[in-house]
Amino acid sequence: MKVSVRVRGEWLAVPCGDGEHDIAWLGREAVGRYHKTLNRSVPRGTHDSNHKAQAAEQVSESSAVVAAVRKTRGGALLAPSDLIKDVLDDEDFVSVVLENDRPHPVMVMPGMSFIPEQIPSKYVAPSEYLTLDGNSLNPDDLVTLGAGGLKIRLSSEAENRVLESRALVERIVAEQKVVYGITTGFGKFARKVISQENLGKLQLNLIRSHAAGVGAPLSPEKTRMLLALRINVLAKGCSGISLPALRCLINAFNASCLPWVPEKGTVGASGDLAPLSHLALGMLGEGRMWSPSTGWGDAKYVMESHNLKPIVLGAKEGLALINGTQFITAIGTLALSKAENIVRQCDVVAALTLEVMKGTSRAFDSEVMALRHHKGQKLVAERLRALLHSDTYPSEIAESHRFCDRVQDAYTLRCCPQVHGV
Repeated sequence: MKVSVRVRGEWLAVPCGDGEHDIAWLGREAVGRYHKTLNRSVPRGTHDSNHKAQAAEQVSESSAVVAAVRKTRGGALLAPSDLIKDVLDDEDFVSVVLENDRPHPVMVMPGMSFIPEQIPSKYVAPSEYLTLDGNSLNPDDLVTLGAGGLKIRLSSEAENRVLESRALVERIVAEQKVVYGITTGFGKFARKVISQENLGKLQLNLIRSHAAGVGAPLSPEKTRMLLALRINVLAKGCSGISLPALRCLINAFNASCLPWVPEKGTVGASGDLAPLSHLALGMLGEGRMWSPSTGWGDAKYVMESHNLKPIVLGAKEGLALINGTQFITAIGTLALSKAENIVRQCDVVAALTLEVMKGTSRAFDSEVMALRHHKGQKLVAERLRALLHSDTYPSEIAESHRFCDRVQDAYTLRCCPQVHGV
């Protein structure tokens, strides 16, 4: 088996044979490989070599003492005496913390980086496609896209709208019209006309300046949802994005190449500018990016490994990539999906409780429910009837107390449709 071990920001592949060595051996072996790698990785005389040589001296084989070995995902502490095969999987990820390490200023734990959903050996790319037209994406499909269950393609109508919209932007530029965000600066620079040769640079600077979020990165699921929503809104053909730029987003989504998007930073007033800027930054080949086959790395190298080319921004395209509320929508959709699952579970719990208490389903009669025009109440009552006694699925428990002298069940049971249906 083989384990990927991180020592002070460097990843090392450590062969572990059949896993019969203990965790203490793994820590020592990783530090030894780290020390040897730094001493021979860069020719002497370069700035980088001096930096790495200095780091190697600080982690010399004589002074390096392993303080802890932890799983990179979740940070679980591994006991030194445990056998590798008992606590780690093949191609697992761990981090070694040395006694003379100190906490990194931007990381929670010394020498460790949060790596969500590390599944390089288990990820299976979807084979089915969902066609986006900018108008028909629903929450269920969005959740499926977030889970990596579908790839994306554009409808021909959406492509035509995108081409028409882009043609309008190019006419504005060619005719040298003064239009905010296309040929002018932003905010207090709205009256500053930008020369044609600097229009792309203006859009690039817009992305870089707004990529100012903080916190841990979104999970792959949430980032996929964010990217899918952005593709969907651009498919409406109202933003002025070019078709090659939009196809770059689609290709990245289909390859599951996901930029680093911090959890915090949006204000939601004029759009999710900060998180969408981080999303766009990765598509420009800047910042960090993750894919199942590479893990975290520099965006340009992750894209290169998947034969993807970064977007080269033209007029208006930076603004088109970040002006929207897809971050809030993605998080809200995921919350809605989880809430719906919880509600269904509540209905099952209520049905089981009613069975145990030998209650009746007569309070959920469809004719009774029809008297009040509450859609949720009717839906929950229908679910409860389906779970409880019926002519199709008779319940022995219900039959056992059909002729009891109980008039009605407790309020908390017979009014579940009204409460859950809200």
